[in-house]
Amino acid sequence: MSIDSAIRKTIEKLERTSSRRYPVPPTALVHGPKLQFSSGDIDQPFWIASIDKVFIATLLGQLFDEGYCSPDTPIGRLLPSEDLAPLPAKEGVDNARDVTVQHLLSHTSGLPDVMLPPRGYNTACSIKEIQQDPERVWTIPEYLQQAERLPPFARPGERFLYSDTAYFLLIRIIEEAHGSGYGELLGSRIFEPAGMTDSIEWVNADGAALSRLVPSLAPFWLGRFEQDDRVAFAPNLTWWNGMGGVSTANDLVRFQRELHSGGLCDLQWVRYFGTPRSRFRPGIHYGTGMVTIKFGGFLPLMRNYPQPTGGLGYTSTHMFYYPEQETHVVLNYHAHWRMNASFQMHIRIAGLINRYG
Repeated sequence: MSIDSAIRKTIEKLERTSSRRYPVPPTALVHGPKLQFSSGDIDQPFWIASIDKVFIATLLGQLFDEGYCSPDTPIGRLLPSEDLAPLPAKEGVDNARDVTVQHLLSHTSGLPDVMLPPRGYNTACSIKEIQQDPERVWTIPEYLQQAERLPPFARPGERFLYSDTAYFLLIRIIEEAHGSGYGELLGSRIFEPAGMTDSIEWVNADGAALSRLVPSLAPFWLGRFEQDDRVAFAPNLTWWNGMGGVSTANDLVRFQRELHSGGLCDLQWVRYFGTPRSRFRPGIHYGTGMVTIKFGGFLPLMRNYPQPTGGLGYTSTHMFYYPEQETHVVLNYHAHWRMNASFQMHIRIAGLINRYG
């Protein structure tokens, strides 16, 4: 099959991917020196969800460059006691002393996830509760306060557990370091240098700005509902409270270009963020701020495929970079329940990159 035929069939597949419940086809952007194509509106704003963890890691990389802290710095040296007070700990563990920046970045702090609490527990900010009340606007101190309802997961460094709690603490470290809010820092230290003009529009947008911006926002579904959640949830998406924010496929490619060229922090930290440390699922491995896809974990026949690094979001959003091919892949499938479909497409795209890219 020629490259043109392969691309055409992939775009046709993307355009057909919709259903009664999720009537919007996904958006896809593939951009590299040898392979370029897209489907959908690549300038339409969409909620990137936890892709923002790569932005948070990048801001930490800048703090490492400035000598403010290192991966091994205990968090008690960087955060006020009120941020740490609600956090549970195993017997004999002092979170201020024993949890480090690296533990937070790599999801090995032992701290439970307030948004995905362990079985038998619940929090007011769990995904389940947010689905029921998407209009509630959360602050980072409110998220951290919910941690006192939960048991500690493990001792620091002992086990991997994906933890939004850890990244809320990282945001607080960034804010304390600069004396500024998270949204402002994203705008000045990442979005502006990378030329992410569409993302900047959403930073700390007030009610009037949201009234102007939300009509262009791609729909998304937090749960299995007929009604999408973009209007109710929009006040949480203005880059200030750790819920992720709004960007576009083109802006995410701009970010990755700047990041992987060393324009946002030293490349040693980019390599550090992307080095796989813990398996989340077969084929999905977390590093220290980024995710690596090992396609051989999905199917042994794909073990020789390239291994991209980047970020994943709850609503089946992907942002990945293939370093050997210098190729970017961005996907938005709009809903958590389309995660399998998003990976099936990413696998297909990886095959094209492996063959033609």
